[in-house]
Amino acid sequence: MNDIQLNRRNFLSWGGVAALSFAGIGATAGSAQAAGSLPASPLIRVEGNTGPAYFREVALHEGTVIQSIGFDNVNRRLYYAQLIGGGRQLKGESAPLSGATRDLHGDLAITEWTLGADAADGDGTGRITGYMYLRGFGHGVGIGVEPSGTSTYLWTETDAVQDAEDGTSRGRRLCRFKFVSSSTPLDATSTSLQKFTPVPGSVNNTASIDPVNNRLVVRYSLNGMRYRIYDLTQARAGDFSTPLAEIAEPAVPIDRNRYGKPSFQGYAAAGQYLYMLHGNSYGSTQDHDGSASTPNIVISPPGEGNTHLTSVDLNTGAVVTTFHSKAGYTLPFREPEGLAIQIPQPSRPDVFRLCMGFASGETPGQRKASVYYKDSLIQL
Repeated sequence: MNDIQLNRRNFLSWGGVAALSFAGIGATAGSAQAAGSLPASPLIRVEGNTGPAYFREVALHEGTVIQSIGFDNVNRRLYYAQLIGGGRQLKGESAPLSGATRDLHGDLAITEWTLGADAADGDGTGRITGYMYLRGFGHGVGIGVEPSGTSTYLWTETDAVQDAEDGTSRGRRLCRFKFVSSSTPLDATSTSLQKFTPVPGSVNNTASIDPVNNRLVVRYSLNGMRYRIYDLTQARAGDFSTPLAEIAEPAVPIDRNRYGKPSFQGYAAAGQYLYMLHGNSYGSTQDHDGSASTPNIVISPPGEGNTHLTSVDLNTGAVVTTFHSKAGYTLPFREPEGLAIQIPQPSRPDVFRLCMGFASGETPGQRKASVYYKDSLIQL
């Protein structure tokens, strides 16, 4: 999720559960505990070695890797979250700050990309129409995008808790705020933020929105990583008393001998199903057996990578399918970053697709963004 090799933070982002040493369909997750009664809904097929390119190598406001993505399906906008790049000086700062300092502080940039007339058909037209700076929020692992009339409200992590050992931070709570393009940063202490703690005692809170069913998806850590699904209207009013579903983040059936332990890179939900993204940038290495004395192995070979898409049943907590995806495999630099549900035509909310974000661009500090998608729906 940064331009670095795997370290202890990446290892822990695996979710605190051991990956199985095989890949398959219909695998269950014995560690997952679930309570949900969501109505049956279509499942997006995550299988398939390639997915159509929606956007390929577009420049954003910052040159850092993207961390997450989200769509305003009503107003036809796409939002990217990134860490603020090194060397930028914002209002109220006495000097430019390094990228490492931004990461530690949890300083994010949001780029607004307004989709063009042909973007619903996958042509990938559009342009940057705004940006925001967020100080003290977190790492940007997830972003929820909520349309409200002609405006857009974002749900993000906030109140960053710094981890000096790993040089990064994660949000302790969630917040909701209106996207307003400005060069003046929005601070985590701002009274304009609606702040929430959906699960008391939890940390590492991030959010996503199921736009098909108007639900808020919360990923959080409390005795392991977990997910809860809420009615969005109730959540917006601060009522988190009746989650619609709750599961533990399941173990992911990935061949560790071939792909190592890919880092968690994003999630999204539509109806009954949750989707998770794992993977690392080309050339990433990892200790084969977790021992520092063992030579590192490449777990994400160029042209193949170790990107995996996983579908999970929110009613049972079981893994439905895990698949090694080669979408965007020709990108010279390719790191999976972010999942989001898009409804191409608002009049047809029953037709939706799963969009995968990839950080691309060969030069550090001049990274670009690519988005690919899956749109094959099946009813189990």
